[in-house]
Amino acid sequence: MKSLRVTITILWLLAFWLTACTTTAAPPKSLTSVTVQLKYFHQAQFGGFYAADQNGYYAEEGLKVTFLEGGPTVDLQKPVLDGTAQFGVTGAENLISARAEGQPLRVIAVIFRRNPLVFMALANSGITRPQDFVGKTIQYNATTGLILNAMLANLGMSADVYKQVNAGYDLGPFYSGQVQVWNAFLTNEVLTAQSAGYQVNLIYPDDYGIHFYSDTLIATDKTISTQPDLVLKFLRATLKGWTFAIENPNLVAPMVAKYNPKADLQHELSQMTASIPLINTGEDYIGWMKPEIWAGMEKTLRKQGVLAKPLDVTQVYTLQFLESIYK
Repeated sequence: MKSLRVTITILWLLAFWLTACTTTAAPPKSLTSVTVQLKYFHQAQFGGFYAADQNGYYAEEGLKVTFLEGGPTVDLQKPVLDGTAQFGVTGAENLISARAEGQPLRVIAVIFRRNPLVFMALANSGITRPQDFVGKTIQYNATTGLILNAMLANLGMSADVYKQVNAGYDLGPFYSGQVQVWNAFLTNEVLTAQSAGYQVNLIYPDDYGIHFYSDTLIATDKTISTQPDLVLKFLRATLKGWTFAIENPNLVAPMVAKYNPKADLQHELSQMTASIPLINTGEDYIGWMKPEIWAGMEKTLRKQGVLAKPLDVTQVYTLQFLESIYK
């Protein structure tokens, strides 16, 4: 009888355990699909997004994220405006201009809080400051030309003191001295020139009063007002991803390779490493933005004739989600 009672007890406990497992097992969590329009091709410039995806931070927030590649010919605002993407990455000056034209887009965080744009000259050229640009040939495009002219204007210099050319992406004219000053990114052309064995001098617009945010994270006014919980979840996971990328730059390159199998892992590591002080500036928090920087950018764009229409710059961005996450 004792043996029978023991057997019955064991069977009862087994049945209870099986029932408990059946009743408490959580059903598979359905994920909300989210699409992000990137600013450029897949590279370490977006390492924090990749980390948030591959480390499961988005999934923890109930999100399944898809990335759309950008590029120089891609309209970065359109996919966000038409709902193809819920979020996008674009330049701060482009977003200000878009808002001035009536596009209902708003910045929810700034990824590159310091602009990677610098002006690069060969070390043996003797060019070490903007005043040395007089009489020189300078490579530029529309955006970099704006920052160049604004920097020179702060010094009382006009655009007619140098020659502007758009020599494309090949650094050959720079190496040969045909173009003495090259608009360059700390995360790209500067690394390319240095890896090719050239020593360069770098002139930072920041040092001359031109403070422009670079990569910003945007959403529409409608998404922000009608789906604030989605925005909060996405941004929280994204910032967690950027924190990981900054703390583990050596792990970002393999993450890039999952989206771009042809990526040069060493270049991606160098790019991520160069990006760290631009993202984690030592001030405030990752992703944070300052009203005075936005006001300064708007003022510069207006002085340079980019903005002709009235604009309330406080409508260009919102701090509500950053404040919720950090405070």
